[in-house]
This record gives sequence, structure tokens and C-alpha cells, in this order.
Amino acid sequence: MNSAGIREPQAALWGFYSFRRNELLKELEQAFKNATFGPGALPEKRPPLIQIIGGVAPHAGYSYSGSCAAWLYKEIAENKPQVGTVILIGTNHTGFGRIITTTTYFSTWLTPLGRVEVDLELIDHLKKEYRDLDDDALAHMREHSLEVQLPFLQFIYNETFKIVPIVVKSLDYRQAEEFARALKNAITLLGRDTVIIASSDFTHHGSIYGYVLFTSNISSNVKKLDMEFINAILELDTKKFLSLVRKYDATVCGAGAIAIAMEYAKLFGGKVKLLRYYNSAEVTGDEDIAVGYASILFYKQS
Repeated sequence: MNSAGIREPQAALWGFYSFRRNELLKELEQAFKNATFGPGALPEKRPPLIQIIGGVAPHAGYSYSGSCAAWLYKEIAENKPQVGTVILIGTNHTGFGRIITTTTYFSTWLTPLGRVEVDLELIDHLKKEYRDLDDDALAHMREHSLEVQLPFLQFIYNETFKIVPIVVKSLDYRQAEEFARALKNAITLLGRDTVIIASSDFTHHGSIYGYVLFTSNISSNVKKLDMEFINAILELDTKKFLSLVRKYDATVCGAGAIAIAMEYAKLFGGKVKLLRYYNSAEVTGDEDIAVGYASILFYKQS
């Protein structure tokens, strides 16, 4: 049964972004204007050059990955100035729920920038198209991977969009392909104007993550490893991407979400472009921890 619950911001309390509205707006502006790691400018108002399908964006604290995410949101803002529903597919860090899990418990998600409504009608249709879609509020209650995308979306769209929140555990190619097709069917049936965002960081390297492959030149080696994953994404070769994840026992936290987004993009004849990659060691200068961030665009030529 649907509930008119409100999801209060969690990630802001944990320091991923500022809990104060004015400070958050400054954080977002700085992410776009950062000329070293970000695009160096705010989105411009101009005629669209391409058709946006969606993309991949990181979900670390804004001081680390915000400028990387800004690359994707600048492209979306400039080429898709309006959207009906954003399909947010993220990492399942909590372990609650099944392989692919949404929630209808919350009809509204809050951030310091305001309210975002949930597209409950689309979720209902998606459940019919994909019977294994779980509905579990616990998988979303304390999950940050979707929430950190919301202020960026609010920054470029104000509050004129709805969301479908989905978190994903490890999955295989068949599951990614079937869910992407179900998603397209539900969207087409309702005539929704959508963008899909896969929220994922890439390699998490360091003893804190229990994942140490390199002992020297860590930042550059993490980048080389991440580029193997990214090149498979650029080829839209989902099977190769997932096999690489297995091969390296990878710590690409949103691999399942990325696989679904890749399959979804293929259904629309999508192309792929890497907008920006860097890792946290490049930001902090500390190689004890290195987490990869990529901003990747799925699009069609107009």
C-alpha cells in the first residue's frame, strides 16, 4: 500500500553536502565553476545540441566528487531544459531489499532546496512489467547514493520533475537487460519524458575498503583500472563490463545500476561519452585512500 511518507534528508546530516540552503547553493555553484575538476562554468541557456538519455554520476561528498558530477548535470541542463521524471538508479549500500528495490513508502523526498515528488504511477506500472522489483523503504531510508543527486537535479530543474528511486545490488547481464526493457515499456506506456541517472563511484582502493591492489603510483594505477571499466561502458558492452567487475572483484559500488543504464541506453540507440574522470587522491593528495569518480553521458544525436 502506498503511504504519503516524507523522506527527510540523511546524507546532508552525514556531511555529504551542506544542510543549509544558501551554503548548498554555493557548493553547487562552486562544483560547476571549478576549472580544475569541474566544467568551469554554470550551465548556459542555449538550443539543445543532442538528445539526452541519461548518464553516470558519482555520489561521494561534494567536496570530493561534486565537480565531477557537475559535468553530467551541465550537459543535461543545456540539452534537456525540462524533464518529467528522473529515473534514479543507485547503489544498495544498506543490504536491505532484494536485487532491485524501489520504495513507494515515501511520496516526497526533501532536501534543503525543497521537495521532490515520487512518480508513484510509473512505479506501479514498472512493478507490473518487472515482477521481481522489490518495494522496501528500509533499502532507501539511510541510502545516500540517490539523495546526493537530488540537489544537482533541483539546481538545474527547480522542482518541476518527479523521481523513481531504485537501488541495485550485484546482478547479472540477463537481469540488467530484462529490467531495462521493463523500464522502457513502463515509460513508453505512460508517455513519460525521462532521464536516467546511474549513481556510482568507481574503484574504492585502500585498506579501509579491504581492497589493496597497488602499493605505489596508486592514483595512476587506480585510474588505469577504472579506465578498463569505463572503456567497456563507452563500448556499451555490458557483458564485458560485468565480467571485468567479476575479474577484479571490483569495488565499483554501483556496477548493477550502471549495467541497467547501459542496457537502457542501448534500447534507444544511445551513444556514450566520458565527460570527466579523476579520483579522490588527485583532490586530497593522499594515496592511502583513492576512490574513482566518473561523469559519463548517454545520448543520441539530434
